[in-house]
Amino acid sequence: MFKSIRSRISALFVLLVVITELVVGLVRIGSFNRSIKNEYEKTIANVFTEEMIATLTEAANAVSVSDGEEGEEIIMSRYGPEAIGNISDIVMQHSDELGIGAEVSYRLLDSNGDVLFSSTSRELEDTADIIAGAADGESVTVRNNGSIFYALPLMGDDGVAYIVYISNTLDMLHRLTSHMWVSLLILILISAVAAYFISFIIVRSVTMPVSQLVTLAQRLADGEKVSAAEYNRRDEIGKLANALIHLSDTSREYAQRSDAEREKLEAILENMTDGILAFDMRGKLTHINPEAKRLINRSYIDDITFNKFFKEINANITLEDLHFTVNNDSTERQITINGHLLQLSFVIFSRDSSEGGVIVIIHDVTKHERLEGARRDFVADVSHELRTPLTVIKSYADILADTPDAEPELRTRFLNTISSETDRMTNIISDLLTLSKLDVDANYTRPTQDIDIRSMLDGLVERLSLTAKKKDQKLIYTPMNDVPTIRGDRDGLERVFTNIISNALKYTPSGGEINIFSSKVYNDIIVKVSDNGIGIPKNQLPNIFDRFYRVDKARSRDKGGTGLGLAIAKQTIESSFGGKIVISSELNKGTDVSINIPIQNTKRTS
Repeated sequence: MFKSIRSRISALFVLLVVITELVVGLVRIGSFNRSIKNEYEKTIANVFTEEMIATLTEAANAVSVSDGEEGEEIIMSRYGPEAIGNISDIVMQHSDELGIGAEVSYRLLDSNGDVLFSSTSRELEDTADIIAGAADGESVTVRNNGSIFYALPLMGDDGVAYIVYISNTLDMLHRLTSHMWVSLLILILISAVAAYFISFIIVRSVTMPVSQLVTLAQRLADGEKVSAAEYNRRDEIGKLANALIHLSDTSREYAQRSDAEREKLEAILENMTDGILAFDMRGKLTHINPEAKRLINRSYIDDITFNKFFKEINANITLEDLHFTVNNDSTERQITINGHLLQLSFVIFSRDSSEGGVIVIIHDVTKHERLEGARRDFVADVSHELRTPLTVIKSYADILADTPDAEPELRTRFLNTISSETDRMTNIISDLLTLSKLDVDANYTRPTQDIDIRSMLDGLVERLSLTAKKKDQKLIYTPMNDVPTIRGDRDGLERVFTNIISNALKYTPSGGEINIFSSKVYNDIIVKVSDNGIGIPKNQLPNIFDRFYRVDKARSRDKGGTGLGLAIAKQTIESSFGGKIVISSELNKGTDVSINIPIQNTKRTS
């Protein structure tokens, strides 16, 4: 019923007015009653007594007569039977002053309490105590049941001769009080109605701006942009409205900045190459990015808690351990999951805040560790490869120096061996220099030249045929169609073809077959080298182009390989020609190498 502030304030105002009027009326009516009763008692006690004394004097004078012939004056008894009528007449003459009427009656009693005269036909009340008190010569006033009783003794020669008894039922006073109550209720009703309308007008002047302020707040909460000119008020409500509008504009600006920062942070976390996990201080997972899901190999993450999870993956760390780290230093662990070596870094943020937690950064160091191992192995292999030809060269040179008279055939054989070992060292050093240049500049290329791929492959097959014949191998080149002349790093492309064909010859057993194909397919030149050699295990194919990587170290050393050829070939094809090289192989069945080169600046050849 009183849901609005306006109705509540109006009702409260009306209630206060009603209560005030009621309290004031009660006080006034009570005061009036007490005043009337006190005045009446004073009238009874003072005025009536004086009047009665005067009445008795007049009655005594009225009964003095002359008797006898001699005119002797005979004074009759002062309170004889004749006095009763005279007293009654005189009392009635003063009825107005005494208030005798419908509500006030009087009786004249003798000293025994018997009624001698009564102004009313009503029976005498139980007034034994009052009459007994008056019979002793004292006036008595008694209040009982809303009425006032007064007894006045009239003294004679022998004591109390008569008792005048007056009773006032105060009915008139009660009627007057009732009229006052009715008047008070009417006054309260009129005051309540007037108070309601007055409070309505006053409250409306206050609540209407508040209602407008509520509407403004709702609009601002809905994201609506509000101009301060719409609430052009100079009072406190207007100042509050302007403050709300300013607060909304400021909050909107901060929210936009916060959203932008959050989106930027989410984009960074979602696209990081490192895995990120965030835990609160209770160990509950609060964030995980896609890379972390991939690294930990978990799709269901709702059950992840700090202590439980890192115990499962044998990280040997708990949340309690991190709480005792000094100065928020990060703690690191290394674990292996599904063959991947992962480095975990734990960092506590906002250590003393309830909003703090732990950030776990997961970095996959598998490839790095493998490359580091390959580099170490490469240094050892290169040292071995360089030491071997140097040892041979030095040994043969010492022999030739110690035997100046050696036979020409022996001298020639030793010199050929020295020359071959020198070429081997030259190739190793050349690969190292090329790799060094590629490390410095991945887009390193030599000046471009026209390249006739068919002519280049014909020359390579011709030169390498002697090597194939030594192992009773077949080296066959089959041009599928005409290919255009392209421009590029001629020496680099020739080195790529030479490396791939040489690998096929090395790892194909005696009696094997190596086939080379070239063709133009749409806008690409495709060169394919296939062999039926020993092949490559499938689990090692993803790493075949890694620098320093060799499938079988012992086998590669025997074949004179350094693990750089394919890495250099892939880098050359991609950076110099914008192409790609793909290897497919099956163990003990052979290997296929496909080189795809986009056609650019071509020249038609026949």
